[in-house]
Amino acid sequence: MNRLFRHIATLILAGAILTGCAYEDTVRSVREYRTGRDSLAIAFNDGFIENPVRTRAVDLPLTPLSSHMNTMGVWGWQTTSIETVECLFLNKEVTFNGSLGKWTYSPVKYWDNNSTYRFCAYAPHDNSVPGVIASIDSTSLRISICGVTLNGSNTISKGVPELPGNFADVEDIDWMIDRNVQTMAGINHNEVAFNMQHILSKICVRVMRGDTFLPDSVMGVVIDSITIGDFIRQGDFIQSRKAATEVLASEWTPIDTMPRYTLCSARNVSVPDSALYVMESLLIPQPVSTTQEIDIWYRIGNPGGYINTFHNRFYLDEQFTQFLPGHNYILTFIVNPDCITFDGGQSGWNDITIK
Repeated sequence: MNRLFRHIATLILAGAILTGCAYEDTVRSVREYRTGRDSLAIAFNDGFIENPVRTRAVDLPLTPLSSHMNTMGVWGWQTTSIETVECLFLNKEVTFNGSLGKWTYSPVKYWDNNSTYRFCAYAPHDNSVPGVIASIDSTSLRISICGVTLNGSNTISKGVPELPGNFADVEDIDWMIDRNVQTMAGINHNEVAFNMQHILSKICVRVMRGDTFLPDSVMGVVIDSITIGDFIRQGDFIQSRKAATEVLASEWTPIDTMPRYTLCSARNVSVPDSALYVMESLLIPQPVSTTQEIDIWYRIGNPGGYINTFHNRFYLDEQFTQFLPGHNYILTFIVNPDCITFDGGQSGWNDITIK
């Protein structure tokens, strides 16, 4: 009798366990039906730009990717519990939906609790830029972006005290990649967050009055024009997994087969006592040549109504030897009564170091 009772009890317990599993599966199915499986969908959050990398301070506000880009390309791989690997995202275009306030794609993919995932990304997606082709090495997971072309856009039309720092409204595109592989566990159902890094170079110019002007000796200082050139306009990028300077310099291959261009800025800009920025432009990372010239035309007005007009020429290699990916190069022009001098500084993309 005792054996029979224990046998019956075992059957009841087993039935309860199976019933519990079936109940959980039913609840999961009902939840997925009612919610459209939203909680299990692989989703991408807004991500950030330069968060923080190299010299940027950790307490600076983070910049969301959607404030600069509305598309990105994503690669993603799923590794199952039996070690099979499936490519879920093959340079998939993910688009920011402003009305919904989130990044979307179709068809939607879903997390598997027993799998792990790897994601790589860049922005914007190459579909939005004719002539550009993005790819990835399936072994090293290094991203390549070929055919990038610039035309010398300047984010600043008149002098401004602070840099705009956003190329969303100009022709030239501020290409970015996430230099790390984002690894995720499927069981967590977390949103994928990318940390995008700038891969082009940036050059900025600011102008300011020197401290040798005598009180009431001038009625005004006006910059008529600044030109810097010429620059290679096209290049191919292949990511390195190392951040050393000598490695970053080799990530880009400038392609000097198209006509070069010259940067222009500061059309009739009055210079107050404080400094103004007059140029913020992107560059294909490239060596600085001995023939690249900087020309500046400016006027100084005297109290008697007489205007002195000046033209000065400098050479870019007096300050820089190389434009590296993800770096900001700042030229400061200091106008004095009888001459103009300039100084150069280098910093991280959003760090402003004034010498």
